[in-house]
Amino acid sequence: MFSRSSFAAAIIVSCLAGVPFCGLAAQKESPAPEPAATTPAPEHARDGGIIAGKITSIDYQRSIIAVNKTDITIMPSTQIQGSDPGYRAITDLKPGMAVRVYTSQIAGKYIAQIITLK
Repeated sequence: MFSRSSFAAAIIVSCLAGVPFCGLAAQKESPAPEPAATTPAPEHARDGGIIAGKITSIDYQRSIIAVNKTDITIMPSTQIQGSDPGYRAITDLKPGMAVRVYTSQIAGKYIAQIITLK
């Protein structure tokens, strides 16, 4: 019988020698990965300011509203607030409604964070 120390020594020696031992194959070192092609870093969100005015159009399928000729994307996380309590959805927005939209901007596109109905 092998003692623990002799068994461990046998495994170490076989691994160093590159000989498989008890189903353990010697591991080959993989080549270093090739440098990644230079891709532009993703743009971080920044403050887009407040856009106030009337909704001129709504694209419910793409979740985009237009206020003062500016397209604003509505995300699932966008809060829509009115004067009375309760939750609102994009389907509650209609053309002609006066709104104030607190936005962020990513890659030149406006993203609605909070929409307040006036």
